[in-house]
Amino acid sequence: MPESLLVRMLQVVWMEITKMWWFFLLACLLVGIIKGYKLDLKIRDLLQRSGSWGVVMAVVVGMVSPLCACGILPVAISLAMIGTPLAPLIALLVTSPVMGPDALLLTWRGLGGEWALLKLGGAAVLGLGAGLITLLLEKQGYLAGVQVRLKPIYNPDGTLAPARTIGAAAGIRVRSMVILPRASRLHFILDRTLDAAWFTGRFLLLAIVLEAVIVTLVPPSWILGLVGADHLSAVLIAALLGLPLPVNQIPLIPILAGLLQRGMDPGAALTLLLAGPVTSIPATVALYGLFRRRVVVVFLTVSLGLSILLGALWQLVT
Repeated sequence: MPESLLVRMLQVVWMEITKMWWFFLLACLLVGIIKGYKLDLKIRDLLQRSGSWGVVMAVVVGMVSPLCACGILPVAISLAMIGTPLAPLIALLVTSPVMGPDALLLTWRGLGGEWALLKLGGAAVLGLGAGLITLLLEKQGYLAGVQVRLKPIYNPDGTLAPARTIGAAAGIRVRSMVILPRASRLHFILDRTLDAAWFTGRFLLLAIVLEAVIVTLVPPSWILGLVGADHLSAVLIAALLGLPLPVNQIPLIPILAGLLQRGMDPGAALTLLLAGPVTSIPATVALYGLFRRRVVVVFLTVSLGLSILLGALWQLVT
């Protein structure tokens, strides 16, 4: 690689790091506070008592939960094992990978306030749409009956086993973390902040490097030819690109920034921003272990369909 290109790549990496580092630390601290005060668990508990408002509450829970498509699985497994209705479960599984308080802050910093608001609104539309369509299909009989593949497993004392144990019995690898109690809540919050920084930071740095590669090495004509046209085809291609990407909502931010800088259509970018974190292949495989085939088909169809619709509408507006 010529030295000039390497210098340009390092300049892009350094520029992104200096632009986002304190927003990144603030976002990680926010995750620590949420975990320290168990705010996500308190709101999640409301889901069990929300009745007909279950889908709406699931969307709210998904938006305050800083979990990706795979990270939300332990929560979904626990909720499924205690009889949570299918529609709120799907709404939660769609919303959480797209939106979180940490991702909102970093999107605002990395892409701008307009994109952060688009992400917020898009996550709400996807979650509500997926939940309400699931509810309708249940009433129509398409999703009638038991749609959860997993079977509950109980500890010797009669309590429900952890999600990791239940998932492992069905061949689902559930990421888990051993959290030790702390005498000091401040110490606990600091630990969770560091956990979030380590888990997210390494992927974010890798994504920033990828952004630098896109900006310095990828010709604009390639981007324009693939997803740069002001046409529905660009939105459809962006939706398909999101399927194999194993990235969550935060590392996607700098990658998308690089693509927009090289000429990506805004409508296609919005579709990728929404569909990418939800419909990745690893998350879909895990969902197939959790739910029956019809539920996975509905999950993917609605997520992709609404993402494409919102991207096409944004393409018309811009």
